[in-house]
Amino acid sequence: MGRSGGHDELVTISTSALLPDSIRTAFAPTVAYLNAASYGLLPTAVAEAVSAAENRRAEGTFDIPGVDEIIADCRVAIGTLTGFAPEQIAIGSQVSQLVSLIAAALPEGAAVVLPEGEFTSVLWPFLVRPDLRVRTVPLTGLAEAVRPGDALVAAAVVQSADGGIVDTAAVVAAARSHGARVLFDLSQAAGWYPVRDLGADWVVSVGYKWLLGPKGTAFLAGTDEALAELRPLGAGWYSGYNPWETCYDAPLRSASDARRFDLSPVWPAWIGQRLALELLLSTGIDAIHRHNLALADRLRAGLGLSPGRSAIVSIEAQPGQIQRLREAGVVGSMRAGRLRLGCHLYNTEADIDRALTVLVG
Repeated sequence: MGRSGGHDELVTISTSALLPDSIRTAFAPTVAYLNAASYGLLPTAVAEAVSAAENRRAEGTFDIPGVDEIIADCRVAIGTLTGFAPEQIAIGSQVSQLVSLIAAALPEGAAVVLPEGEFTSVLWPFLVRPDLRVRTVPLTGLAEAVRPGDALVAAAVVQSADGGIVDTAAVVAAARSHGARVLFDLSQAAGWYPVRDLGADWVVSVGYKWLLGPKGTAFLAGTDEALAELRPLGAGWYSGYNPWETCYDAPLRSASDARRFDLSPVWPAWIGQRLALELLLSTGIDAIHRHNLALADRLRAGLGLSPGRSAIVSIEAQPGQIQRLREAGVVGSMRAGRLRLGCHLYNTEADIDRALTVLVG
């Protein structure tokens, strides 16, 4: 690595840290897109697959049962990412629906610990239950804040607001020592950060951020013991053991595995998600992790910041800054009053330099 301290002294990234240029051909951005933390850039093949699916619907030729195999493939891919078995993975369309299953299963008076500033889709399902004892603590002290009697520790592994990263091993160890369950939200982590075998009881994630999928895909994965504590409150036709044979009348014929928590799938979204997962896994999460951190550290160096562990860079925003970035063809976002930029596999050094030209001149 090279020197840091300003735009004129950029970090020189070793080519071994960056993904090959061929990865870029899977995407077609017209801007420097640094906003995966809000909405991941769709690979061209994913966009085309979703469009083709909708066209088949318009023509009347869409094969609905055929999507079941695609969803099964997605469970396998999600299992590869997370370390859970396919039969331990349920599908949905948004994280809050899935977190709500866990919140609803807690006994009256249960104590839940979360980081301060946590994303509301993780926090609010617990707050809507006034009988729960919810407390928030600084992210860096999350593990130390777990105490006897706590029922659950819940946190996004990578924080949405600023990219802060949870010490997952410390949190799991602390929870285990006090008999608490652990829920990790992977929405800002899965797709670039290693999230396999974190030791959590449950993990959840959306698919439309770093997993590069269309909006409308999400998953919940858990250990058999932890899943057994949940009730399928959203039980419907797709949670049956054979959805096409159990979609009418009583008795209840739920799937015996995590599919009993499935919510009716957004079919075109899962068609696209499979292709996105294939791209990520074939590229390699470790390789994507190195690439993203190398670019994020180049950005941090240009801003005079120290190297970090996150693909998300959060800085104090100046008036009109986000608009100037957009005018220069750089897309980021404002979160918690700060400018948030995220580096992913489709980004290049040129994207970072374009952003720095606006930010520091």
